[in-house]
Amino acid sequence: MKKITLTYLGLAILLVLTIGLALTNGASHFSLTHLTTTNQNTLFNIRLPRILAALLAGATVSVSGAFFQAALRNPIADPGIMGVAAGANFFQLIGGLLIPGIFLNRVAWAFLGGLVAFEILVRFQPKMDPYRLILVGVAINAMFTGLVNLIPTLPGTASTSLATVTWTSTLTLAWLGLIGLILAVILAPWGNYLKVGDNQLVSLGQSPKRLRRGLLLVAVFLATTSTACIGVLAFIGIIVPHVGRRLVGHDYNRLLPFVMLAGGWLLLFFDTVGRLIVQPSELPAAALLAIFGGPALIWILKGGPQNA
Repeated sequence: MKKITLTYLGLAILLVLTIGLALTNGASHFSLTHLTTTNQNTLFNIRLPRILAALLAGATVSVSGAFFQAALRNPIADPGIMGVAAGANFFQLIGGLLIPGIFLNRVAWAFLGGLVAFEILVRFQPKMDPYRLILVGVAINAMFTGLVNLIPTLPGTASTSLATVTWTSTLTLAWLGLIGLILAVILAPWGNYLKVGDNQLVSLGQSPKRLRRGLLLVAVFLATTSTACIGVLAFIGIIVPHVGRRLVGHDYNRLLPFVMLAGGWLLLFFDTVGRLIVQPSELPAAALLAIFGGPALIWILKGGPQNA
């Protein structure tokens, strides 16, 4: 219990320090106690929505990854690797092309794209072991990523990222993301149920198929909402739950709160670093995540299989 308390205390300190750094530093630097009109505009219309979006997106994608791992019984399952995020990204770009100017339209299309990728995975799941299913997900991801690469040449499309976030996209992510996170907390015990075999679950009166479907649908909703608002985020859905299991254990009632906070902090940290190291330009947080996440995934795999 002491270890868990210290973990949350350290995480809270990191969150406060990173939020303070992100608010006051960037292309311009200022103190919160001496704000000019320009500083106030920068703070409330640019940095604040971006910080909130990073915290929410990091939390939603990390929880989505934890649920994918629980449902598929695979510690490296993730909406980015499994093609769900790429499917959502492709469909939301198509939605923006067909009906531009309506942001919720893009969110709905993103969810549809995530469901398409999800349904493909579900079709293959009974026929394959978890690690072969990952390869199917990688293939789905490559297919949708290739399709996305064809779209920027078309008029009326625009990519989404933390650099382009607005209050509209942040508030959309806030209310949809919070709905998804509340559902995730309610369904957290299902992640614990799926640690036992299917036959045991049936003997206890539980339906393994219903439990998996429920967790995966919430995971898809969380991942596609984040993708529609700020784009695809790689590896965060693997790294954060993996670290969480080492620090607070495998109980999903304890794991999910940690994953929400740590995922939000990690994305905000990389976004802040990306804004500061090449001023006045910036490096995308998604790119930094991929650079960090690749070696981290290799380290996870080197450590051998770990129960989700």
